[in-house]
Amino acid sequence: MTRINPKTIYTMAKKEFLDNIRNKWIIILTIIFVILIIIFSYVAGAGGEDIFGSMEASAMGLLVVSVILIPLIAIILGFSTISGEAESGALYVVLSYPVRRIEVLIGKLLGLGSVIIVSIFMGFGFGGVVIATTTGGESWAGFIGFILLSIFLGWIFLSLSICVSSFCKKRITSIGGGIVLWFWGMIYGTVIIGILYGTGYTFDDFATGNIPDWFFNSVVFSPPDLHQTAVMRAFGISTIDTMGYSITLPEFLNMGLLLVAHLIWFIVPLILAYYFFKKRDI
Repeated sequence: MTRINPKTIYTMAKKEFLDNIRNKWIIILTIIFVILIIIFSYVAGAGGEDIFGSMEASAMGLLVVSVILIPLIAIILGFSTISGEAESGALYVVLSYPVRRIEVLIGKLLGLGSVIIVSIFMGFGFGGVVIATTTGGESWAGFIGFILLSIFLGWIFLSLSICVSSFCKKRITSIGGGIVLWFWGMIYGTVIIGILYGTGYTFDDFATGNIPDWFFNSVVFSPPDLHQTAVMRAFGISTIDTMGYSITLPEFLNMGLLLVAHLIWFIVPLILAYYFFKKRDI
């Protein structure tokens, strides 16, 4: 069996990184990250002695927006990785060289994943520095956890997007698959709440804590919900106060379980992507 060549992977990753880091949408979204975190922090600190709110309050405010934008970045980067280049003929040229498909796949993943890392670190990191200069860095550990988990979320959707691109034959169908992935992540929580109410539970059950375990366990089937729960744990938050109700996360939904679920969401689509890519007739 031929060994994987790290140099080939590096070359492929470098090409993908340089081709995409200058993508105008990535630049725009990075700037949006900076602006949003400063805005949310300013709103969180309104009425206080400091200009900005705490890093924890800023991250919690930004959480809802980040689970929309980060998957969007990953899908933009990955939807045409395989199908688009196969359709244009570029992939045929790459595979005419002595490279293995696993090397191409890993190289693309690392290159595009590096774009996500840079985008999130620049956006959230710069905003975090601005906030810390006025409010102090008492929540730096949680905020760094928020950044790392945000990167993880991006890599999960990148893995899913590459999987869809490896499966689909045409670029246009890959776009459709990416939209479905993004849309499912956005509506999943609403669907689960609808099922909860459809099975006889009411708003009053939230107030009394009469919520079934399956409702909390269901977060592992949705990367965005998984991400939000993990960020709460990173800041040491175990209670959600919303709409006049207080919901306490169960002990079994700990950070260890959440990280394992993150890994599964990342690894399984990547394995499937390699399987589809390997079977693909270029």
